Amino acid sequence: MNDARQPHHDRAGVNARRFVRGLGPGMIMAATAIGTSHIVLAPVAGARFGFDLLWLVLFTHLFKYPAFEFGARYAVATETSLIAGYGRLPGPPNWGLIVFLGVTIIQGLTVLAGVMSVTASILVVTVGGLSYTLWLLVLGLFTMAMHRTGRYPALKRGAMAMLALLALGTVVAFVATPPSPGDLARMFVPSVPAGSTLLVASILGLMPTGINVAVWHSLWAVEHLKYWKEDGATSRTMLRTSQRDLAIGYGLSALVGVMLLSLGAVLLRPRGLVPDGIEVALTISRIYTELLGAWMFPVFMVAAFAAMFSTVYSVMDGFPRAFSTLLRTLLPRSEILHRESNPSYWAFMVLIFAFSLVTNTLLPNPVLVVTLVGVISLLIAPVLYGLNYYCVTRLIEDEALRPGGPLRAWALAGMTFMTFAAGFYAYTRFW
Repeated sequence: MNDARQPHHDRAGVNARRFVRGLGPGMIMAATAIGTSHIVLAPVAGARFGFDLLWLVLFTHLFKYPAFEFGARYAVATETSLIAGYGRLPGPPNWGLIVFLGVTIIQGLTVLAGVMSVTASILVVTVGGLSYTLWLLVLGLFTMAMHRTGRYPALKRGAMAMLALLALGTVVAFVATPPSPGDLARMFVPSVPAGSTLLVASILGLMPTGINVAVWHSLWAVEHLKYWKEDGATSRTMLRTSQRDLAIGYGLSALVGVMLLSLGAVLLRPRGLVPDGIEVALTISRIYTELLGAWMFPVFMVAAFAAMFSTVYSVMDGFPRAFSTLLRTLLPRSEILHRESNPSYWAFMVLIFAFSLVTNTLLPNPVLVVTLVGVISLLIAPVLYGLNYYCVTRLIEDEALRPGGPLRAWALAGMTFMTFAAGFYAYTRFW
């Protein structure tokens, strides 16, 4: 009987290994997403406005999904990244690449500053021993050393482990202090309470993450193609796998966002506490300790650090990877850029780290830095959304791999929503 069952067990084991092996780019993207927008902006929104902004978690995930799906879709269909697609856009030569290069430089300088500020603030209040600036320095150098010793395999394993740790810690806290069904129903009722415009814009820009990460998603997917091909997957199979991969990470991101905003509304708002400054994480952890006991302090802090460090790790890889790919594409004859050591990758990593160190030393307020980064991401989002849409609808040769009618309509609705949101914020802010 055991012999008869063995083939079935073997098949089950092989299928399980293939499932785990197939996970990758979407989970890394989720680890990148579950960071500043969740750990900082969601609890701040709950603490300041209760459940009034819960709808943002649903709407931003809903309307941005096609933009991220297009990253892996283009990679599977063409075996190149969206950066290569930007280089094929009609019009003046390489204008799409030049636009995205500008976006990469602006966001590389600002986004890393935001995620490092929060991560260093957690180290200050939990580990201590060093100043805020010195923790920034240690964090950056340690992350760069990890990248130096090996990128993609470590990135994948670390992202999965840290994502699971954050989810576990968040679920424990959420189950202990659940919101009422009526409060959760606010997720479907859009509202913009007075004084929330800046925070709304920031959440729309950063949750689940900036649309520029769709390009990273395509870069990670291109690198992951070899793993899928080793299992004999066809292009259609790889597309389905990438969609499942993204759906798992994306769904987890939405769930964690809902829980963290709810925790801010239930635990912080009644006490008039709004996370701010270097002690942003400490404000949240103290409430957990009062309600659940001292055991919750290390659980939450480890989970928060895990989420933020995975974001720092991914961001410090994503922007330099995009930057170096852009330069190599724009300057194909440059011998320096095409060296195996990839000097442009490391040079840009050092640049954004140095800028982050200086910015956070001069402006030691993680909440403010993250909020400003979110606004920048929102203003850029409609442009990148449109470029991604054109690439997958016009530049993929295999019609079967292009997005179908429903997904195109979904994407057009998303572009309209993000354009209106960016325009509305710009109008209210400047006019």
